[in-house]
Amino acid sequence: MKTEEEQVEALKNWWKENGKSLILTIAVSIGGVLSWNAYQDYQVQQSEVASAYFQRLLNSAPAGELSEKDAASIRHNSDLLKTEFSTSTYAQLAALMVARVEVQTGNLAAAGAELEWVVAQQGDAEIVALANVRWAKVLAAQGQHEQALALLTDGDDAWSAARLEAKGDILVTQGALDAARAAYTQASELAQASGANNPLLGLKLDNLAQ
Repeated sequence: MKTEEEQVEALKNWWKENGKSLILTIAVSIGGVLSWNAYQDYQVQQSEVASAYFQRLLNSAPAGELSEKDAASIRHNSDLLKTEFSTSTYAQLAALMVARVEVQTGNLAAAGAELEWVVAQQGDAEIVALANVRWAKVLAAQGQHEQALALLTDGDDAWSAARLEAKGDILVTQGALDAARAAYTQASELAQASGANNPLLGLKLDNLAQ
């Protein structure tokens, strides 16, 4: 067994050989923790700023009739979010709002571009699903029925009933009434299962009754 002096000397030698690398390892570890904490703080700060931008956008949306000034303000605030916080949910919601504004003002091409942008971000799955349904409706309104139907593929999410109803609307336009009736029926069953009330869907089914 080594004496105390021998143990001390062995420790000194070990420190000479390994001390620098140990200090570096500890420094890197501490730096990693600090960097991660700083990153988290930055993420929180960015989220708060994006939230403030989105609130500004909401404040610019009128409760009543939409003026051109209102529309321009909504577009401007949405562009800020899409530029500075493109990956945030706020930016995707902002683009959905702008798409609705463009539909209201009759600018379907611009509406489609906004919805396509949302889908391309591949963010929140529910938002992407909603954007696809709205994009399909915009394409259908432009007479691009096949492209619209391609967006309305089957999916199990909160927008399944809306997707099937939109599919039925397009099929009616194409004269495929049996297929439209099947889509409406599925949509109605899903809506009832979720407790949703959609009287318009019932009217659509009644109009196709044999």
